[in-house]
Amino acid sequence: MLKHVMFLLVFHQCLADVHSLHRRCAATQGNSYPKNIQFLMVDDIMVYYYISAGKEPSIPKWLNHSEGIFLWGEIRRNLNYNRFIMDTAVRLTSERFNHSHDHIYQAHGRCDYKDEYISSAMSHAYDGKDFVSFDVESNTWVAAVPEAQFYKRKREDNIEDLHRLIHSYKYGCIDWLKKLLLFSQEERKEKVPDVVLIEKSSPGSSDTAVTCHVTGFYPRAVQVEWLNQEGHILDRVSSGEVLPNGDGTYQISRTLSVPDGARWSQIYRCQVVHSSVTGHITVEWEPNRSFFIPLIVGCSVFTGVSVLVLILYIKKISICSFAYMGPLRNINLNFGG
Repeated sequence: MLKHVMFLLVFHQCLADVHSLHRRCAATQGNSYPKNIQFLMVDDIMVYYYISAGKEPSIPKWLNHSEGIFLWGEIRRNLNYNRFIMDTAVRLTSERFNHSHDHIYQAHGRCDYKDEYISSAMSHAYDGKDFVSFDVESNTWVAAVPEAQFYKRKREDNIEDLHRLIHSYKYGCIDWLKKLLLFSQEERKEKVPDVVLIEKSSPGSSDTAVTCHVTGFYPRAVQVEWLNQEGHILDRVSSGEVLPNGDGTYQISRTLSVPDGARWSQIYRCQVVHSSVTGHITVEWEPNRSFFIPLIVGCSVFTGVSVLVLILYIKKISICSFAYMGPLRNINLNFGG
C-alpha cells in the first residue's frame, strides 16, 4: 500500500507544470510529398500550422488581440524565413549525397520552462536519421554522421546566422513560450475525466473483458491502472494510447481480462490519476452486483467531478491526430532552422 501511495505522489510530481514550446518542420525534394510543412505548439495547443500549396495560417482566436497580433507577426516572419533555411538544407544535402528523387529533411526544436528551469536545443534529420544538432551550451553545430560535416561547417561559417541561433535558443524561445502561456490560459484550463466501464465477453474465451474508458480530460498526462481488492496493480491489462478527441480533450482505454474463476470472487477497481483531481478517481467493478460504485478518493472538493459509470455501446469516434514527422529524438527548439 505504501508503494502505491508513493507511486501516486511521484506521478503527481510528473504532472507538474513544465511547459514546452516546440516545432517540427520538414522540407522535401521530389514530387511525392508537400514541399514544406511547419507547425508550432505551446504544450499541446496548436499555434501555427503551415503546409505548402495550402492556405496561409490564420491567427488563433485566443491570440487575436493587440499583443497577440504583434507576437503573431513575429512568429510568421520567423517561420517564413525558416522555410528558406529548410529548402536550402534539403537541396544541399541531396546534392551532397547525389540524390535526385524523394528525400526529406526534418528539423525539430524545443524549449522547456518551469520557474527557474530552462532548457532548449535543436536537431535535424535527413530521411528520418539523425544528421546534425545545435548545442546551445557550446554554441556549436554537432554532426551526427561524418556526411554532415559539410553542413556543420557551412552553418558555423555564417557568423550572423550563428548569433541569430544563439539568441533564439537562449532568449527568444523562452520569451515566446512565456507570452503564449499567458495568452492561452483559457485554452489550457484543466478538464476532469469521465470514466466509463464497458463489459463484454472475450471472443473464444471464457474470460470477461472489462474496459475502463477515460475521456474528456485535459491536460494530456494521465495514469490509468486496474487494481485488485488489495490495491495491487494488475498485469492482465491491455492499453491503448492517449488520443485526442478533436475538441482539445483526450481519451484512453485500458482493458482488464477477468478469468471466469475470479469473476465472482474478486473486486476490481479502475483508478485514474489526473492533475484536474486531487487524489484519484476510482470506479469499482463487481460482477456479482447490479451496479457500479464510483469513488473519488482524497478529494477535498467533489463539485464538478463527473464520473460516468455505465455499461453501454460506444460508437466509433473519428480521432484527429498529428502526422508523424519521423524518428527524431526528444530535443528542443530552433526558431531559425
